[in-house]
Amino acid sequence: MNLPATYQNDGFIGIKDFRGELIRMFVDDGWIFHSEVVIWKDPVIQMQRTKSIGLLYKQLKKDSCISRQGIPDYLVTMRKPGDNPDPVTKNSDEFPVELWQRYASPVWMDINPSNTLQFRSARESDDERHICPLQLEVIDRAISLWTNPDDLVYSPFAGIGSEGYVAIQKGRRFVGAELKRSYWDLACRNLATAKSSQGTLLDLAV
Repeated sequence: MNLPATYQNDGFIGIKDFRGELIRMFVDDGWIFHSEVVIWKDPVIQMQRTKSIGLLYKQLKKDSCISRQGIPDYLVTMRKPGDNPDPVTKNSDEFPVELWQRYASPVWMDINPSNTLQFRSARESDDERHICPLQLEVIDRAISLWTNPDDLVYSPFAGIGSEGYVAIQKGRRFVGAELKRSYWDLACRNLATAKSSQGTLLDLAV
């Protein structure tokens, strides 16, 4: 998601183009900007959570030039140039046309924002709350679309292990990296839970 700018941190109220900066970094390094999906977010929930002045109803009466829309999530897909040596193929039983039409939509309106590992995981304290838990259904759709069974899914910012949790449940392998020890510990527990549901053992190394 793009990042809100505040007077306290940035000297102005607005939005910083974090999504665009990431895209430009990948393109500058030789990747192809392949596609993106806008993931709808409820502006009322955002207003209640962030108290953003731009989303407050009372701001309309004071000066609506400051009023703005909520900030959505984006699923941005970058593709390596060249031919794919291991095509990912689908059949009509796995991907009926109705499902593909939903996935092909540039806006996903049906993602449950509460379906995250954060919601499922017990925390020792609020200090250990993951800042931005990713919705599991977004990960599920990406893995279903762009990987084969037993493919390797890599997350360089693994957090609490959301990508790995879904990857393992869908029969993929997973490698992740995470700097924060408390997140890493929770990711290990989450991955072990996913692995146990597959009926196999998980080896974890510090």
